[in-house]
Amino acid sequence: MANSKTLQRQEMILQALRQNGSVSIRELTDNLNVSSWTIRRALLELEKMHQVRRTHGRVEIMEAGAAQLEFNAQQNSDAKGAIGRMTARLLKSDQFIALGAGTTTTQVALALRGRTKLSIMTNALNIALELSREPGIRVTCAGGEVHGDYFTLTGPLTERTLSTHYYDVAVVGVSGIDISAGLTVNSHLNSVIIDVMLKHANKKIVVADSSKFGVISYAYLAPLGSIDVIVTERMPDRAFQEHLRAVSTELIIAP
Repeated sequence: MANSKTLQRQEMILQALRQNGSVSIRELTDNLNVSSWTIRRALLELEKMHQVRRTHGRVEIMEAGAAQLEFNAQQNSDAKGAIGRMTARLLKSDQFIALGAGTTTTQVALALRGRTKLSIMTNALNIALELSREPGIRVTCAGGEVHGDYFTLTGPLTERTLSTHYYDVAVVGVSGIDISAGLTVNSHLNSVIIDVMLKHANKKIVVADSSKFGVISYAYLAPLGSIDVIVTERMPDRAFQEHLRAVSTELIIAP
């Protein structure tokens, strides 16, 4: 598991790339005041997560903004749509719902169109915009620092906003589900936000397509036993089924 300095360094690299599009390895070593070996090691980890790409001594961020969001949405899109529809059925009128950012949670939001008497708090700009057109749904968008690559809001302001509210249900997406490593996501900053949502919710739902099972991503989020329900589109292998049963986490398969 990466330590806090490593996580901070990787976030600083990504921030530099968001601001400039691409930078040289020399610029990164100078700006971060670390060795080129340290920078290359950090970039290797970011490359594994498909967040950066190295070309001829320079580094550039992978597809950003709407293009990145659209690319992610197209991955297992049928599965995510089915998961979104199934999860929407679990949400009832008069509930206060925390809805995290992500392409699968976006499908949950789309499946809520036409519903009434719902109150939703989200840190996803695209979800807030989508549901703002629904007269029967009250949407609150958590403030904070905007990340245009995934249309998310993170940071101390987001944490404060989320932590001053309590929710009937939290619906969040993850990047990895592993028996030993638990739930993981691809951003340390986003893991903090999701953690607040989960801790302030009576019922905790994770939405994840079957490709996330057996995967360990960048930042630790929570053990599997802390989640009430996992909604996916395909039954995982027997080891996962037995473990989820042992820790009393319900597994729902979307048709």
